[in-house]
Amino acid sequence: MDSYGCGCKNGVIVEGIFGEIYPDLSNYKTYEGEAPNYEQESLETIIKKHSEQSFNELKPIIVKSYTMINNNRMEVTVITWGASIISLKCPDKFGHSTDVVLGFDDLKSYMNPVFNPFIGCVLGRCANRIKNGCFSIKDKDYQLTKNDLNIHHLHGGTNGFGRQIWNSHIDGCSVVMSYLSEDGEEGYPGAVLATVRFKLTPDNKLEIHMRATTSKSTIINMSHGSLFNLAGHDAGEKELKKHQILLNCDRWTFADYLDPIPTGAIRGVGGTIMDLRLPRLLGEYMEKVPPGEGFDHNFCVTKNWQSGSSFVARALHMKSGRVLEVYSDQPGLQFYTGGRLLQQYSPSTFETYNDHYLQQEKVDHENINNYSNTNEEIKENGEELLISDIKPLDFITGKKGAHYKKNCAFSIQPQNYPNAVNYAHFPCAILYPGQVYCHDLTYKFGIQLANYM
Repeated sequence: MDSYGCGCKNGVIVEGIFGEIYPDLSNYKTYEGEAPNYEQESLETIIKKHSEQSFNELKPIIVKSYTMINNNRMEVTVITWGASIISLKCPDKFGHSTDVVLGFDDLKSYMNPVFNPFIGCVLGRCANRIKNGCFSIKDKDYQLTKNDLNIHHLHGGTNGFGRQIWNSHIDGCSVVMSYLSEDGEEGYPGAVLATVRFKLTPDNKLEIHMRATTSKSTIINMSHGSLFNLAGHDAGEKELKKHQILLNCDRWTFADYLDPIPTGAIRGVGGTIMDLRLPRLLGEYMEKVPPGEGFDHNFCVTKNWQSGSSFVARALHMKSGRVLEVYSDQPGLQFYTGGRLLQQYSPSTFETYNDHYLQQEKVDHENINNYSNTNEEIKENGEELLISDIKPLDFITGKKGAHYKKNCAFSIQPQNYPNAVNYAHFPCAILYPGQVYCHDLTYKFGIQLANYM
């Protein structure tokens, strides 16, 4: 573990190792070009058959962590798996510091798509949803992976930016991460080089600067998926409902509550449950949003005459006094209160009996004998389970054994409008060769001693 002093002497960055990932040996080839036979040969025998260069390929890939600390006792930890924010600690009005973002204690949980439905990671290539995973650029059609209930494309796909290992280094007061997305990854055209710069400032701002370039015309819409509860990551739904939320948004992209994809219509928020231009107590509004699972909607930011980043949202937890302000240069923001936290993946996520058993064992320790005997032969062979055999998750096990349930946190994700590539009147989501995609996102933390919001 190494520490790096900031040049401005207002903070420090500590570099460490969060975990290791071993290469997939199932795709490994011998020097004769044939896949190794693990039933007849030990791993040591296989390794001895290879050159030193091949041996190096079997070494684990290190996932690094970077902890940024300023002089105000604010502390932010990011890791190179998905350029994820895994911890964000800030003091309340009594001086007590608490972690306010959802996350996990180990790399294995971050890599599990059931436990980790895009929690705390970079969202891309294209954040939010694309209808049916289809779009066209210059009369050429493209089909992306369908990872949202096997219907739509969500947050860059099954193995998007948030499920990749990023290269990283420390640059002065910042941590810089980069990732090269190959042409055709998740169905997207063009090779894309993306970079994310994290910087914790002396005045408690976490600045996230996202950039991308491409070799072919493609879609880029990057954001960050941190889930916040200003009372503490483990405070749950009860404290979430005590948050006051203000959004600097006068319109929203209308979507039917049965399908989160916008219809293309843009409606004013005035006189509706979507009007959050004045501070609203979440507990009084969440259940009124059809179908009663809270917010998961895209709002249109009210832009001023100034260029660059502008104020888009504010959240206050009155008991702790913690305040979060969000600034961005994007035209929209997705406001999400965790109603779909346990429903991001369809039952097909559970591919084998063993996977499902381990999941249930971790979540609720139920006895496997509770399952139907009609599928006993299928289970013993490790084959796919019937959908009727799958039980919904009751909670996700997070940091320090915390139980993350639906509506336990909120996320404010500035971005372009959902499915913008398929609507000509939405802001353009296409990045062309020679252009540089830019998104500057800032989370500013503070303390409010009196209730004047």
